[in-house]
Amino acid sequence: MIYEPSAVIKSNKKNIIFISLILFANINVWAQSLIIVTQQETCLYNQSWFYSGSGSIQEEEIKKNWNEEKYIHAVGYTSKGWFISMAKGIKWTNQSYHFSSSWPDDWVHEKFRDGFMITSLAASDSKWLVIMSKNTDYTSQEICSAPWSSLSDWIKKWWNNDYYITSIACKNGMWTVVMSKTAIYIDQSYLSSSTVSGIQEKIKKKWEEGFRITALEYSGSDYLCIMSKFPQGKTPMQSYHINPSNVKGYIQKKWNESYNVIYIGG
Repeated sequence: MIYEPSAVIKSNKKNIIFISLILFANINVWAQSLIIVTQQETCLYNQSWFYSGSGSIQEEEIKKNWNEEKYIHAVGYTSKGWFISMAKGIKWTNQSYHFSSSWPDDWVHEKFRDGFMITSLAASDSKWLVIMSKNTDYTSQEICSAPWSSLSDWIKKWWNNDYYITSIACKNGMWTVVMSKTAIYIDQSYLSSSTVSGIQEKIKKKWEEGFRITALEYSGSDYLCIMSKFPQGKTPMQSYHINPSNVKGYIQKKWNESYNVIYIGG
């Protein structure tokens, strides 16, 4: 496993699109949430999770789990701070992360050249956490950062080229979306709502259509859910909890029911 030290790197690559905005002097700090998505019939086992508050990530805990041949498969910046889940059972052969105050554009492209792909992504109002792994099911990736309302045409363009949304993160109102060329999905949709009940109703409808949650985030004003269809009609049982009062108890209960954590949102 590889750890890359934090760095402040200017973004300048042409194939990563950043749509700029005129920002007001007073930037709103988004209220954080904690969203845990669990699923049956995963390849994961011996799962572990930890969170570390808003300041920094638990580097020693990551290294400890790497030494046990576990990989980071879900990260989020949540009401508990930086939340990370790691597990065995993933076919990846190497992994690296970058934790910095600016989008690590040069580092991401260096990793692309070495055969790594982005497998998890999270952001606070001041930090990025980017996880990249080797030997994934992705063959290429495209990245765009913009207000969600500006992303529709870009997403449709890459959907039409057999790319699917595989990572999302919101930082100060700007959504960064990673789309990957992959065969792990056959269809995809996104839905949003300003209320918990609203997003619950939309998720329930998509579940009934055979879609499954592959990302679920809160921007401070709206919930955004990415839902995807798996090949061969696979529809594993899923569950999610928004702001559980007892995180340890909830995750243990789902483990006892043969679910594993598959996504952490904030």
